[in-house]
Amino acid sequence: MSAAAQATQPEAQTEAQDEPHVTARKRVFQHCQAAFDQIQRHGTPPDPTTYALWYAYVTHRPPGVRLEMDKLLASGRTLDSYEMNELYNAHLNQNKIADASETISKEIEHNLESVSQLLQTGIVQNTQFRTTLNDIKETPSSDAPSETFNSLLGRLVSESHKMSMASARLTEGLRDSQKRVQELNEELEKVRQQSLLDPLTNVANRRAFEERLTWQIKDAEESRSTFCLVLADLDEFKGVNDNLGHQAGDQVLKVFAQTLFENTKGTDLVARYGGDEFAIILPSIEVASAYNLMVSIKHKFEELKATTSQFHAASANATASFGIAPFKSKRTSEALITAADMALNRAKSIGRNRVCAEGFA
Repeated sequence: MSAAAQATQPEAQTEAQDEPHVTARKRVFQHCQAAFDQIQRHGTPPDPTTYALWYAYVTHRPPGVRLEMDKLLASGRTLDSYEMNELYNAHLNQNKIADASETISKEIEHNLESVSQLLQTGIVQNTQFRTTLNDIKETPSSDAPSETFNSLLGRLVSESHKMSMASARLTEGLRDSQKRVQELNEELEKVRQQSLLDPLTNVANRRAFEERLTWQIKDAEESRSTFCLVLADLDEFKGVNDNLGHQAGDQVLKVFAQTLFENTKGTDLVARYGGDEFAIILPSIEVASAYNLMVSIKHKFEELKATTSQFHAASANATASFGIAPFKSKRTSEALITAADMALNRAKSIGRNRVCAEGFA
């Protein structure tokens, strides 16, 4: 082998060794570029949340992200900030909830271990106390030397005092642990509730809606009861955002959500279903009553926007349309949503600011 060949051999080996790293780095850059291409192609907001979703989309990790996004794209729905945040929270932000739950669970476990140690101490003290009592019982005072009996009696007093102290510590420890476990359970429930709320409007989010709808259908089938699903959508909302900015649009969403929430009862569920679309589950109600309720809410929203300075120039366009579908036996959640959506589209097509219900003129 020539000297030149020998000189270049280590360099060639180094390049071969580096090639997997170079390839991996190149693949990352390709994924980054593909993610940015998707942002530009679909006109989604160029923020970290959106980038993280599109990066997950092009890498298929986790696979659920691509499936959900393809489903939304196929339906023709706009991937706005709300949609992207919902997808992010559902697929990429679960670690925060899981970490909080794990931390709280570990502290609960620690409290239970402390109680267990206190109980073990109490058991030991109680055993020692019984041993001393048995010694005194088996040693007649008439036969035993006074110093022996006095020693046993002193042990009895000492063990009784120890057991009393252990009992006091156990009672206090149980009380403190019970209080702390209650606080931790409340924190855990708070974390769970926050994961089911829409942060902008403070009503339920789509995941909470889907969970409730599944349960509502099951309950209706078992109890042979009825309920109605309503889809409500703000009319020409894009014009509000385009003409007045997203802050004004957010304020309109908040006021509309508040109007829905304040005019429904405690067992009803109001949820933000999409960017400017809301879903309402109305248990134990017939379609005619649901229709009248939505007409009333529609008028109240109109009155509110006309007198609320927060709407400003948006008041002329900030109206809402409603579509209602009653639950029918054997109807799936997808079929029920489709029926309500068709009623909503009919309300939009006949002039907006309308309420339409399946099977109800």
